[in-house]
Amino acid sequence: MTDRFWSLVLPALTTAVVFVSSAPAQTPPTKPPENVIVTGHKPAEDIDNIVSHFIDRHAAPNRKTGQYMRDDIGPICPITLGLPEAFSTFVSKRVLSVAASVGARTGTPGACRPNVEILFTDQPEQVVKALSERTHGAILGMHYVHERPQLLEVTHPIQSWYVTATRMDENAIEPVTSYGQDYSVKPSDDKTPVFDDAYRNAPDRVALGSKIPMRRISAIANVLIVADLKEVGGHEIGPVADYITMLALSEPVSLDSCNELPSILDLMSNGCGSRAKPDKLTDSDMAYLEALYAADLGAKTNAAQKESIEGGMKGEMGK
Repeated sequence: MTDRFWSLVLPALTTAVVFVSSAPAQTPPTKPPENVIVTGHKPAEDIDNIVSHFIDRHAAPNRKTGQYMRDDIGPICPITLGLPEAFSTFVSKRVLSVAASVGARTGTPGACRPNVEILFTDQPEQVVKALSERTHGAILGMHYVHERPQLLEVTHPIQSWYVTATRMDENAIEPVTSYGQDYSVKPSDDKTPVFDDAYRNAPDRVALGSKIPMRRISAIANVLIVADLKEVGGHEIGPVADYITMLALSEPVSLDSCNELPSILDLMSNGCGSRAKPDKLTDSDMAYLEALYAADLGAKTNAAQKESIEGGMKGEMGK
């Protein structure tokens, strides 16, 4: 992957610091508060539907390829700005702790290149606009030029933007049967992820000089998360950190709806009725993340990728 994007993002973060504000000092918790959720048993066919709906809300497919994604291009490396140091450290450590527990690769803060930027500010629109201008819109992720004004709108107390990329699977060799013979496709020599571009095709799944399909994987390359201090100022840091962690590890389809399985993303939603708001990552969240980071996202069809996530999530919930 080219370093051009990172050469734009890192200086842009320096500019964004102008707009961040420090939150009132509190004592950061050593861990998020305990959360106990009691549920009844559901018939197997209902569980299948419920898990499928949960994934439909939490796992946004890559817009270019339709494939499911996780943050696995580089080690996850968060940087948190706009809070007192103890709080910023707590948020970043929470992201890293959960990432490691679900099987994601993690980096060492200060020794890795940030790819999860978490900014607390009382001027979220100005922050997003400044970062967009400094990166020529790249920080907002793949989009057409006419879509940029809408992407610059901050409509949630905590909001995220995702830069995605696609690569050929650098490890697996996909077997292909043709005329009764088994062949193995060697991966391309160029394994560098390519940033998804609205005006260019994603890397295709055909090996050079052949018509044999290769394994292709789409992934999250960078996450920008902006929290509006005017909206989140009254919340405890533990639930906010877990909400941010969920956004850092998976791109959601929606932040405004709820389904039967509770999620930390319900915390800022008004669509959950009278149901109690979770105050930490729920068992459903953890089962989903563990399944996502273990799933075969290079499976030949997008349906097979979802089945892999579903099977893993049901297995984790069964534990």
